[in-house]
Amino acid sequence: MDQRIFKMGLSVEATSLYLLMISLSDGGMVLARGTLARYWNASEEALGAAIGELVRRGVIEEGREEVYHVRPSCDWDSA
Repeated sequence: MDQRIFKMGLSVEATSLYLLMISLSDGGMVLARGTLARYWNASEEALGAAIGELVRRGVIEEGREEVYHVRPSCDWDSA
């Protein structure tokens, strides 16, 4: 986990989703939207908004079939 995530001014939901994604990824799980939804404790709309925020800021990228990948922090948009 890159500590820079806490200095980016992201929403609580987006930061929480990043932490969830790192935890699941470290456990060897594929970061598919369905997998994320099983562990997400807020609404589906909040999940979609958090995913969108992380994609816009370059923290994650969407691959095929709604599978997400965490990008290196050097590629993140801090603005």
